[in-house]
Amino acid sequence: MGIIRKVSIAVGLTQSIIGTLATIFAYLLYHNFLGVQTMLNVPSKDMVLFMLILIVFGLLSIISGLFLLNEK
Repeated sequence: MGIIRKVSIAVGLTQSIIGTLATIFAYLLYHNFLGVQTMLNVPSKDMVLFMLILIVFGLLSIISGLFLLNEK
């Protein structure tokens, strides 16, 4: 396995983990688990925008990371 393949696996895994964490954070933010909304002082009128941004970023990161992991 060459150095490029190892770097590709490392970057793909990192991207997938970051995307998963962003999606989980969006869920925690929406359901106000552990008082995340109040701790971050997020107004409820902007919640939909934050959810959209986090979910789109998370899904795109997961997909990109999986493509890097499956690269031959």
